Amino acid sequence: METSVHLQNMLRYDLLPIIMIAGILAVITIVIIVMLLLRIRKNRKSSKKNTVKELLWTKPDITKLKQEYLARLYEIESRFDADRTRIRPSYEQMSVLVRDFAFKATGIEVDKYTLYEIRQTHLQKLADLVEEYYEPEFDKISSGDVKASIEKTRRLIAEWN
Repeated sequence: METSVHLQNMLRYDLLPIIMIAGILAVITIVIIVMLLLRIRKNRKSSKKNTVKELLWTKPDITKLKQEYLARLYEIESRFDADRTRIRPSYEQMSVLVRDFAFKATGIEVDKYTLYEIRQTHLQKLADLVEEYYEPEFDKISSGDVKASIEKTRRLIAEWN
């Protein structure tokens, strides 16, 4: 009795699954690259739109603007004087007030900027003031000299050119 043994090659694979996986990975790579290119293109367009907005901005009557915002600051101070525990809300309101004032005075949308972005502008005094607001505004236990900050805010608005 004669027997023969035929061993099968251990490293024999079908090529179809390997080709399919390679194709899927290639498609995913192409989709990611296209998405990145579209995002870069979108960012370039949005930066151009900001330039157009700044060109359309018209300078307001700075004297009236100062009077309006000094009156609003006085209201914040009055609310704080009525309730000395309103430290955090006072700083939040001052931050909104001074950013909105700077936006209306310059046309730069600092009301939407982070502190880092404000520092990149030429508005250094504004950046210093906003930085002063950050700790009492965002700390777990708000503490700060609200009266001194109100005076600094009043001075910034009054001395604005």
